[in-house]
Amino acid sequence: MQIAFGRSGEREVARYVSALMVREEALEHTRLIGLYWSATGHVHRENVVKDIPGGGLNSLYHPLHVFELEIDGQSLHNRWEWAGAYQRESERLGCVEAVVELKHQVRPIRLNVVTRLDGTSVMVRWLEITNEGKHSAALSHVSPWSGVVWKMEPNINPAADNEHPFALGYLKREEWGTEGDFAWLDLPGEAFRIERRQGASHSSPYFVLKNRVTGELAFVALAWPGNFFAEFSRLAGDALFFRVGPMGPAPMRVIQPGETVVSPAVHFMMYHGDLDSASRAWNEHTRASVIQARPQGREMYTAAGRVVEEPGDWILKEIDIAAEMGVEAFMVDAGWYGEKFGGWWDHRGDWFEGDWLPGGMAGIREHAKKKGLLFGVWLEAEAMSEDTRMYREHPEWELTTDDCRRLPSLAPNLANPEVVKHVEDAVFHVIRDFGVDFFKLDYNVKIGEGGQNLRDGYAEWEYWRHVEAIYKIFDRVRKEFPDVVLENCAAGGARNDLGMLSRFHYCCESDWSVHPFGIRAINAMTLFLPPEAICYYHNHIQHCHQTADLDTHLRVTLFATPIFVGFGAQSADRSTEYFRKTRRYIELAKTFCRPVMANKPDVYHHTPDIGLTSQADWCVLEYASQEKNRGYVGIFKLSDGAAEFVFRAKGVDAGRSYNVTLDNSGAVFEMTGVELQLAGIPVRLDSALTSELIMYDEIRG
Repeated sequence: MQIAFGRSGEREVARYVSALMVREEALEHTRLIGLYWSATGHVHRENVVKDIPGGGLNSLYHPLHVFELEIDGQSLHNRWEWAGAYQRESERLGCVEAVVELKHQVRPIRLNVVTRLDGTSVMVRWLEITNEGKHSAALSHVSPWSGVVWKMEPNINPAADNEHPFALGYLKREEWGTEGDFAWLDLPGEAFRIERRQGASHSSPYFVLKNRVTGELAFVALAWPGNFFAEFSRLAGDALFFRVGPMGPAPMRVIQPGETVVSPAVHFMMYHGDLDSASRAWNEHTRASVIQARPQGREMYTAAGRVVEEPGDWILKEIDIAAEMGVEAFMVDAGWYGEKFGGWWDHRGDWFEGDWLPGGMAGIREHAKKKGLLFGVWLEAEAMSEDTRMYREHPEWELTTDDCRRLPSLAPNLANPEVVKHVEDAVFHVIRDFGVDFFKLDYNVKIGEGGQNLRDGYAEWEYWRHVEAIYKIFDRVRKEFPDVVLENCAAGGARNDLGMLSRFHYCCESDWSVHPFGIRAINAMTLFLPPEAICYYHNHIQHCHQTADLDTHLRVTLFATPIFVGFGAQSADRSTEYFRKTRRYIELAKTFCRPVMANKPDVYHHTPDIGLTSQADWCVLEYASQEKNRGYVGIFKLSDGAAEFVFRAKGVDAGRSYNVTLDNSGAVFEMTGVELQLAGIPVRLDSALTSELIMYDEIRG
């Protein structure tokens, strides 16, 4: 890693180098502009830098500035002066941060432009905005990182498609259950803008830009769990620009005199290579400095969990069955709280345990511990319901909008310090007083554009302060309870951005865990998130067992952290084939797959572009150890189309030999790595929604 500050002619220049990623920026004509990116580690000579950007790019015509900021109705893209630059330590272990200080010439705003490096090919950028004036300032728009991505050199590749040189890969749908609907789009000649307005999108802000002329890829992610925008513009035909940021009614945040507000962060990677290798480079970053490792001894486990659906000791029997099936953890899901038993939805906010739990939460925990299981509890801390003591005593805690209208969901107002304390107390109560080993935060709230609060003469958007409050709560949780594993859930797979995940250990794939949507969602999500940071709720939907054969239904659990939502009727005969196979796959996950999954596996997407609902014949996903000594692949047939798929392994070493197992037949045979790579294994599946599991293990002399 290298951070350097200097001058190039009349310009102040900042240079950042991490792995093969290089970025230089300069203050020119009072604007901090981007000079160039490099995906090859190449740092331009000084005499070249002084003439960049060049190529017809001009900041009066083109948005070259590297951030966008609007305060009190004024765009602060220009009129900045350089106030200093330095390197500082980072709270993230192994990272360094570069700070460029800017002072605005018109507004009393001082800005720290912060760039974090972690030794990978990804850089992280955010803004620290300080109000140095005597009056409150209204922040109405921000894009923490923006500007030019590519400016094409003429005739660089005459064979390329110059009509559509740029493509965008993104998660195109935001409705519940649509996580992982990844698609490519040819960027038009003007601008393409994405907006997400539900309040907690199931389309997380991850983007891949493809340069068809040079072969480069740019990964962009906004670390922000709410409404957002992303815009990609082609100007002058051969230049591509981007901007991305949170989206809400202005002002999004009122900044008081002397106060510093931190913007969401943008993660950016320029990479030269194919999508799979770029994805692995991206996940190297998320593992290094975003999603921190799970506590020692709890690196990976198979869990079961149930909503408290009725009073009685049935939940203790459920723990007994879970232990019998071989899982290692049990979670008490929604429905354990409130003054009276009822639907789990109706009593959110009264976060004290009900009297219908056998032996109370302590009794359930002790029962799980006697069975050798880790113990976890669900909490939807940011929710409230009318039929609660909380709402009766504090109706003013409800978040509302312009004319005191209720939002699409009843929600608490986290701009109110009393509400923040209530939420924080609930989180700490569950973790500390219930003695949990792992904790699940859920969020089933839809707020649309969000609520507003009157502050210093402004109608301020609530959600920015809401996010600040949640971040602070879980930053504190991580410090005070370092041995507790934290799961992030939001109606399944919303809020799976890098901002939330930097406070948690893993996130949910979807509530809609029905085949083939479950494996297709995991297939797409692992482009941006490592598989060990994703959990999959098996048997979550009542009819999910009817959408695939039993082996296929169970094989999906091998490609994420599995959480079994029960095992069926408690009175069922557990010596049947159904239970035998379920136990087998749980054991397979623990013995063969876990040494791969728990040790930062390489992921190979043999079918990366299928999305969630587009026509496709196959979904093929391969996980392999980084040492290339073990791996497994799921070959899932999606349609009644082509009956044969030739699997060519990507996670093997050509110079080694492997024992290969075909799970459907039980056949075991030897193949060299080069045979697995080149000749491959023909897999025939005649019926839709069936599968094959192939496992390979190095033969050691």
